[in-house]
This record gives sequence, structure tokens and C-alpha cells, in this order.
Amino acid sequence: MHLLGIDLSKEYFDVTLLNAQGEKSQGHFDNTPSGFSQLVKWLKAAGVVELRACMEATNIYWEALAQDLYEQGYTVHVVNPARIKGHAMSQLRRSKTDKLDSDVLADFCRSRTELRVWTPPLPEERQLRNLVRQREDLLPMTTQQKNRLTDSRDQQVRARWQRLIATFATEIEELEKQITAPIADHPALLKTYELLKSIKGFGPITVAILMAEMPDLAEYEDAAAAAADAGVTPAHYDSGDTVHRKPKMSKIGKASIRGALFFPALTAMRFNPIIRTFAERLK
Repeated sequence: MHLLGIDLSKEYFDVTLLNAQGEKSQGHFDNTPSGFSQLVKWLKAAGVVELRACMEATNIYWEALAQDLYEQGYTVHVVNPARIKGHAMSQLRRSKTDKLDSDVLADFCRSRTELRVWTPPLPEERQLRNLVRQREDLLPMTTQQKNRLTDSRDQQVRARWQRLIATFATEIEELEKQITAPIADHPALLKTYELLKSIKGFGPITVAILMAEMPDLAEYEDAAAAAADAGVTPAHYDSGDTVHRKPKMSKIGKASIRGALFFPALTAMRFNPIIRTFAERLK
């Protein structure tokens, strides 16, 4: 079994390959389909048959390569960057380069056998995520234009901002209509959608965001694991007999999920008796 650590950026990626004897070789490739083909040839030339590849969930730069490696029959692990940073700190790494980062990823992969195996999303799940993220991109742009409209007194400028705001509003409305289309076309997704939508406090857009950003929702061992992935679990800080800080939300997880849950949580605390009781106990 070979291990591959991959450090990705928008334009290229560096890799560190470890064989069963711990011997190391490194490579540098373009983050393009031709670069993926060169990587596969490089791996085969090194005698790789079985491979565990480990990469960070950095923006969206990793997705195409992960898909390609999966289609080649290799095992792919996509890891939270915070875990890799912690692993590097535990080794007292004082320098940071792309080659060194790929080396850290390979070593992390070697030291962890329990990593979750990544599987590509369904086409419907990918379409849902693209629609949800496009909507999420338009929301702050709309807010930005509204703020500019408030600050401006020039009527021509204000008219231009108003046209932009109206355009964004139309696009957001269209996206919200389209978001449920990939869900309705897939029975399993539709079942998940109806289950989540039955929770008091969850509207259709919140449910769509959860399904888009947590497509593997059914694979979590329990609710605590899902909460940890969203970064909403408490972080305690106690030391000795004297230091007892107030617990805070860990925020080590998917910020998009925390953002999507904020207002539904406020609604649920008022109208969902189960959540209201839970919130009072926490308070």
C-alpha cells in the first residue's frame, strides 16, 4: 500500500509518495486534467497499485483531482485543514512550503488508519450544491449594494444601485425556485428533504443548504458527530483547580452550516417545544 500526500492550490499541486518501506518521492503537477493524467502515469511508473491519497478540503481546488483519483480506483481522504495544521505543529515543523505540506499530509495519512473514505457526490447533489452556493454568493452582494444605496445622495448613482439590487433579487428568486428541482428528481434526496423539513424551525432554503453542505448526513455515527462537523459543539477550557473559563462554541467545522442554522435556531427556540426546553436547560 502506497500513501500519497497532496498539497493543492488553484494552479498546481505538490505530492509526496511513501511506499511500504517509508521511502519518499515527490512531484509537482498542474491542477488541470492533463496534470491529473501526468500524476497517474507517475504513480504507475513508481509501481503503485493500491493507494491512499490524503488532501485538505481547501476551497474547491481539491474536488476535480479527488474525483479523478476516485475514478482511478484509489482511496481518497479529504481532511479538515485544522487537523493537518495540528499534525504539523505536533512535529515542531518550523517551515512551510508546498513540498513540506505534502510531506506532512503523507505522514498524517500514514499515522491515521481511521480516516473517512471520500466518495463523490451524486450529480443531483452536486447540482444542488452549485445552486445553493450561487445563491449564497448573491446575498452579500445584495447587502453591499443596499449599503451603497443608503450612503449615496446622487440620484443617477442611486438609480444604478437600485437596478442592481432588483437584478440580484430576481436572480435569487429564480435560484430559490430551481434549488428544489434536483431534490424532487431523486427519491432518496426527496426523502431526506421531507424529514428535515418536518423539523419545526427549518424552512426549505435551510434544508437545501444542509443537504448541499452535508451530503453525507446519513453517514455520521450520531448527532454529536454531525454537530462537531458543523463546529457547534462546546469547547471547554479547564486547567487545574483555578482556571475554569466559560465554555464557548468550538467553531471548528463548516461555517456555512453555522450560518444557515442561526436564524432557524432562534425560531426553534420560540416555536419548537423540544428545542425550547433544550435551550432553557443549556441557559
